[in-house]
Amino acid sequence: MRILRKKAKNVLLPSYIIDCLKEIDWINYEKDDENPNEDIIEFHPDDLILITYGTRGSTPFSGPECLRYGGNTTSYQVYSPKLLDNHLYLGDGGSGILEIDKTVIKKCFAVGINPFTDPKEKVSEIISDIVNTYTHYHYDHLHTGAPLAGLFHTDAVRKLIIGGWGPRKMFQNVFKRPIFPRDFSEIDASYSFYEIKEARSSVIIFLPNGDFREMGISEFKNLLKQNLPQIKHKKVSHDLQDCVVVKCFPTDHPDPCISYRYENYNDRNEVMTCITFMTDHDIRDTDYRENYFRNQVQGCDAIYIDGQYEQKNYVPGFGHGRVELIGETAKYLHLPYVFIGHHDPTREDSQIDAMINLAKESNKGGETESTILGASDRMMIFCPGKTRNRKGIVLGKMDLVLGDKLEAGSGLCSEVKGSYGYHDLTSPQ
Repeated sequence: MRILRKKAKNVLLPSYIIDCLKEIDWINYEKDDENPNEDIIEFHPDDLILITYGTRGSTPFSGPECLRYGGNTTSYQVYSPKLLDNHLYLGDGGSGILEIDKTVIKKCFAVGINPFTDPKEKVSEIISDIVNTYTHYHYDHLHTGAPLAGLFHTDAVRKLIIGGWGPRKMFQNVFKRPIFPRDFSEIDASYSFYEIKEARSSVIIFLPNGDFREMGISEFKNLLKQNLPQIKHKKVSHDLQDCVVVKCFPTDHPDPCISYRYENYNDRNEVMTCITFMTDHDIRDTDYRENYFRNQVQGCDAIYIDGQYEQKNYVPGFGHGRVELIGETAKYLHLPYVFIGHHDPTREDSQIDAMINLAKESNKGGETESTILGASDRMMIFCPGKTRNRKGIVLGKMDLVLGDKLEAGSGLCSEVKGSYGYHDLTSPQ
């Protein structure tokens, strides 16, 4: 059994996520022998973490009525300890991306590195590359976040943008005067792009050396028939078990949109951990019978899925899901953990609570009930590698409480205090 020992300062995760992981009693961490002020966290290669930094749809929103679920638009991070420490793997670029952007910049400055003025060689000690996959390019998934992120403007960090339907053109249209104060031609030297031509049959494989390879699903299935398969790319071979596999699926949305399924394999070609991210999908009552949909969601440890509507206010044609159908589909396909997101910006926290309850009601009556939750900003979904002998997930969430009233000039005001906690939903296998 392999153990990957990581210096906490080098792990590109927010400090509250790292502190949360260190509190879990079945995760080992210790002080570094060479530097007692540094923490070492032990990961298993198949550990898989997804963090949702933004879970609103359409537009960012703020106010006391949306504190629990948050108001940022779609952006998420996938963390795998088997991939390079200084590579950041992100999905979409809504306003939530500013949270991880702030985190990484803060990590750089904490060790005396300026990512905007220092040379690439020095900045790469913390971060060298951002790999940013896109489901699609609507305003809430690109325009409201990535153009405003500092790391997207520095030449010291390479950006690889992966998505369908001309990702280069999409970025050129966003970074363009007078709509945006900086033209893309001023920063394009640090960018590269890769277009997914056929979402229904594409597999993207993130390699342990920081590169990636795309192949068709038929080629990948043939690969799984081999004993100890290897991914060959640019004259270098990598064991499949050292890679992260990303399977694509075209969702039902007015403009083309891709769902991504992240998988880890062992040396027997078995899926060890798996998370599916499926935003902007108008779920249908026949989806659970469709092979392509089933292949994208069945057997995953957790799924994030669009549930902007309930049946009574459903508007067809906008490409967003209904919570009642999500609950029913999860029941038919035996999905263990379902996170409903892409919340309508006008929905208050209590209204989202009621929608989640609708999904739970429609999920009843099956062999086992799914755990259905509302996705929120800064939420961590941690799927432990099977070698840990744990079944289930660990859920990390912000815990917001109303603090003491404070004197403020002519009156009183309240302070919202936030901390980060976790719920260990795993059990020994």
